Order: sequence, then structure tokens, then C-alpha cells
Amino acid sequence: MGTAVSWWGKYFKPHNSLYNSMRIPLYIEFSGKKVAVIGGGGVGTLRAKKFVEVGADVTVFSKEFSDELRMMFERGEVKLVEASAEELDFESIARNFDLIVVAIGSKEFNDKIIEVASKYRAMVNLANDAVKTEVVVPFEGGKEGIRFAVTTEGKSGVVARKVRDLFQEALEGREDLITFLEAMDYLKSYMKSNNVPVELRMRLYPIVSKDETFLELVNAGRVEEAKKLVERIVQDYVSGRRKAEEEGIQF
Repeated sequence: MGTAVSWWGKYFKPHNSLYNSMRIPLYIEFSGKKVAVIGGGGVGTLRAKKFVEVGADVTVFSKEFSDELRMMFERGEVKLVEASAEELDFESIARNFDLIVVAIGSKEFNDKIIEVASKYRAMVNLANDAVKTEVVVPFEGGKEGIRFAVTTEGKSGVVARKVRDLFQEALEGREDLITFLEAMDYLKSYMKSNNVPVELRMRLYPIVSKDETFLELVNAGRVEEAKKLVERIVQDYVSGRRKAEEEGIQF
């Protein structure tokens, strides 16, 4: 299974508050992607760790590096390039990296970085400017296949973290959702492996998810029985013994 990181991206537009609403939530596969982090302090360290954890190829550019970054370097997890922001060739960085993270206090170089990044179609995360940034790195949570991300787009990290914690607490108390997910995932795999026509699959997802017996089994944690019921329901509709009249969309 691939590794991915959640981020908020937007098309290349003039950067001002008018376009904040243009960001959309996406989960992007980042394994093997090249990430440049400009700044070796606390924020740069956190960003570097986040992308290393999902398998990205991370290079940190800075005059000084945190102790944690140096330890990561010794373990072969990141590359370190000793240079101040003034010394960097931003065009070369934009040409060779998929994402540029700016994690320094000064906004002096932001516009130049955005300009060259746009030229080479690299994305930019400005940790120092929530308005102009193209990519927002949110707070994340999840459990056993369910993932979510929360951001206030720079208004308050404290609030975003609190909302994340509330969501996480709610999810932790709902084992039935984990069972529901496992059973619905089985439904999808079963129908695809048995070559059920896509039009019928689209109708069966909501039908099965609302079936009273199915829900009783899921809520009781009897997932294997729920899977067997799924097979019987699918075969009933495939054989024509039952007609699918309910429409739905599922990918």
C-alpha cells in the first residue's frame, strides 16, 4: 500500500485572500516525491519529519540545523545543505523539487519562490504566510483506514488542533464505523472480483449500506457474517432475483 500525505492545493492564481476559497482538500501520494525545506529550525524540522514519514526524498536548506535534523541526517533520512536563503538558487530548487516548503521567519523571498515554482510547476508551502501559500499542511487524525484532516487555513493552529482532537475522540468511540468500513470495503472488492457491471455496483453500494440485517451485523461487530450477507445480496441482484431500483454513486 502506498503512503500519502494530506495537503490543500490550488491552481496557480494571483495570491491574495480572494482566492483562499480556491483550495480543495486532497490526499496525495508522496512516496518518492522530492521535497525542499528552506529553514532548519523548529518549523522546518516538523515539516521535514512529516514528509520523511510518508517516504518523500527530503532536502533541508539552512545555515543552521536543529539537533533533531542532524540526527535524521546521520540516520540517512534527510539531506542537509548548508546555505542561507540569500545564497540559494531558487530556480534550480524549483526545477528539481516537487514541493518547496518555506519555513523561515522572513517573507522576503516568498514572491520569488512562488514565481519560479509556478514556472516549473512545483508546489509551495509557505509556513510563514497563510494567505499566499498554495499548500496548507493540516492537522491529521484517523483510525484503521479512516483518515481526516483539519485546517483553519492559518487562522488558528490551536483551534485546528482542538477540532482534530474532537474528531479523533468521536472516532475512537465508534467501533461500528470500523466494522462498517471493513464490510463495505469487502463489498467493493467482491463485486469487482466477480465482474459485477459498474452500473449495478453503483446501485448496490447504497442498497447494501441501508440493509437492516447488514447494519445489525455491522453494529454487533459480526463482520464475517456481514460479508457472507453481502455475497448473498450481490448474487440476488446479479441473478435478477431482486431488482436494483436505488441509485447511488461510489468510486
